[in-house]
Amino acid sequence: MKLKRYLLYIMMVCIMFLIGCGNNASEKDDTELMQGTEETQETETEFRVEIADATDVLTKTWGAYEDGTHFEIMGGHFSSALIGLPAKYDLSQTTDLVQMYCFPESQISVVDDAATMIDLYNAARFTAGIYHISDVASVQSVVDEIKNQVSANEWHGEKPEKLYVIKVDERYVVSVYGRETLVELFKQKLVSVYQTMVEVVIEEKLF
Repeated sequence: MKLKRYLLYIMMVCIMFLIGCGNNASEKDDTELMQGTEETQETETEFRVEIADATDVLTKTWGAYEDGTHFEIMGGHFSSALIGLPAKYDLSQTTDLVQMYCFPESQISVVDDAATMIDLYNAARFTAGIYHISDVASVQSVVDEIKNQVSANEWHGEKPEKLYVIKVDERYVVSVYGRETLVELFKQKLVSVYQTMVEVVIEEKLF
């Protein structure tokens, strides 16, 4: 009897030992899994491109175009325009900002920096503007009003086919409209530069 009890005791100890090892292995696996997830999340949030100003965003995006895909543009306001490059827009020129770039007049007061690039011969073929919003709480209203402004604009001759309104790094709002192929290419290059910093807020077919 004593021998049986002793063997039974030994078996119980072995079983408890094996169960304990199993739990430790499972806990180790769970810990490694959690660490792997944390590392993945950390990698995803680490990506960042520093932005100097609104002009910097358009310049980097334009610079990402491959040879042969550029077209003739000008940047900034007509009185101080750069040919062939995006440029800072003079925010005192509010009339052209509304009429040429379809930026809502009611939202100009919340913009403290802007840059533009536009097809040299036809705004409906391609127009892009980027606006830094001074108050993050105003970003959504700017987005909504840009959509309304572009959609309600009276176009003469060629009409833009597509509109994107895109946020970059929370406070920058990009408006780009024109021929679908050119607008899609611009969006692709913007994303290639700023990646996870980019959020497409509005994508809309116009005509």
